[in-house]
Amino acid sequence: MLEKGDLADTPFPLLLARHNDARSDGTLSLILGRFTKRVYLRSGAVVFASSDDRNDRLGETLIRRGMLGLPEFHRASSEMRPGKRFGGLLVEKGFMTPKNLIWSVKEQVKEIIFSLFDQPAGPYTFTSGDAAGEEVITLNMNTPELIKQGVERMDRIAVPLSVLNHPDCVLSLTRPAESVLSSFATTTEESEAVLSLENPVALEELCRSTSMIHFSLIKFLWALHILGMLNIEPGEGRRAPSRADDLGITAEDLQSLE
Repeated sequence: MLEKGDLADTPFPLLLARHNDARSDGTLSLILGRFTKRVYLRSGAVVFASSDDRNDRLGETLIRRGMLGLPEFHRASSEMRPGKRFGGLLVEKGFMTPKNLIWSVKEQVKEIIFSLFDQPAGPYTFTSGDAAGEEVITLNMNTPELIKQGVERMDRIAVPLSVLNHPDCVLSLTRPAESVLSSFATTTEESEAVLSLENPVALEELCRSTSMIHFSLIKFLWALHILGMLNIEPGEGRRAPSRADDLGITAEDLQSLE
């Protein structure tokens, strides 16, 4: 099966959630400018990811995190040969233990995946098949947790705001709170927000009652929504969304403030 689309129409976290629900086996390939990133799924769960962006490579990731010195990076890089893996060389040279290597590769995979959450557009394809079968190190992380963490790291807020687009919209859980809370790790504030959603509540009321920063709350609610855990109903006072050019600030606006 071949599926094609664009992240402008289906944001990456929603794409990931849909394939998790479908328990898909296959590869998501995303073209982002000059680079291609691939996410490998098995029964809907992410097991591996790859990227041809040099910034996403293992050595660069380790330097960025302060886990590998520059001299060690250069020594291992100089001995790279066909059939050799950079991580294997790090272990051979004694620059890293096998245990630390496994942890580092998993962190590298997560960084590649998290980098996709903020992408506003870009073509993608999904191809069925177990293309990650040869990987020795695979990610062992449940997809709801991965999606929640990825959404938490997002800086772009336009899409979540387009879903939570009026203070009168009514929010309610689609499953028991205990089921939601057992799906991923939550902070005290997030747990309190989930419990507040056991009965339908208006967005404005939830915003007034929570101690969460509203930027974090919006992303958390959106993560629940794309995971199918939160229902959002339009409120009675819902207004038509403003046009993009109505929301900008012009020179005339600034002059009126002087």
